[in-house]
Amino acid sequence: MGYYVGLDVSLKTTSVCILSKMGKRTLEGEVGTTPEEIHEFLSKSGFAITQIGLESGSLTHYLKEGLLKLGYKVVGMESRKMAAILATLINKTDKNDARGIAEALRVGHFRECVHRSNDAVEMRSLLHLRQTAVEERTHIISSLRGHLKVYGIKFAKKAGKTFREAVEKAVEQLRPRVQKAVRSLLNILDVLNEEIKSMTEEIEALAHEDEDIKLLCSINGVGVITALAFKSEIDDPKRFENSRDVAAYIGLTPRQYSSGEVHRQGNISKKGSKRTRHLLVEAASSLLTRCKTWSKLKAWGMKLMKKKGNRKAIVAVARKLAVIMHEPISHSLTKPTS
Repeated sequence: MGYYVGLDVSLKTTSVCILSKMGKRTLEGEVGTTPEEIHEFLSKSGFAITQIGLESGSLTHYLKEGLLKLGYKVVGMESRKMAAILATLINKTDKNDARGIAEALRVGHFRECVHRSNDAVEMRSLLHLRQTAVEERTHIISSLRGHLKVYGIKFAKKAGKTFREAVEKAVEQLRPRVQKAVRSLLNILDVLNEEIKSMTEEIEALAHEDEDIKLLCSINGVGVITALAFKSEIDDPKRFENSRDVAAYIGLTPRQYSSGEVHRQGNISKKGSKRTRHLLVEAASSLLTRCKTWSKLKAWGMKLMKKKGNRKAIVAVARKLAVIMHEPISHSLTKPTS
């Protein structure tokens, strides 16, 4: 008889529930959130484990990789659907959540999440870490602008290479303590600029080694960051039978509501990666407003812009970009390697 395991994962501990094939609870417990401790608990039970299920989250990749190496069949379950299922429980506890996950796994009432490759995880980490540094730089620049407004000091909207010089010159008449604090932030800003430059070079070197990224960057409006974010998000292009499904996966297709005689289309769903969606919209905006090279996609977008307005046209072009970008990388997998 096979047994099904539900894991409710938290940062320090994980609740474990083992169900029999008939749905009977055979063993429950709480272990540390590591693959080794979970394996030790399951080994001591003596049961033949059919599957292990856990909700998608920040620790899912780490736990799934570890448990797969230990020989288990592991399923990452989409958190949105699982949250709706677990919301039907009267009492919200870790033990009850583990039971609910195990039951959903046993009856097959779940949607499986994609398990990303280690290369895709590395690529996403590099992009997210760089984005964190860029956001911190923006925050420091905005803070300096805001704090110095108290003294009537204003700066141009663009913070270029001469920003430090402009700030130092502007605060010369202020009290020494304020000048010292401002210079401390400027020093942090210099370090951030250097580190962002270093991370950007690392990302560009990674892109230079990847033929798919070179191919994606040949599309008007698409840069290295957008291409890398898109590829790491899609990871395995073969999981999309139709390229149009990619736009829906990233959240660029309209919501739909249909009941009886009522049929409505709303705004885009905004499901999936917010970062990838944002980059595709930026690429579409660049294609329509900055790119001087003419193309069928730009002609279509400009025509739509006149008819529907800028915002709708940009989102529509971003949706088409997602489809166009998927096609070459999906075909490149079928090409023979020399």
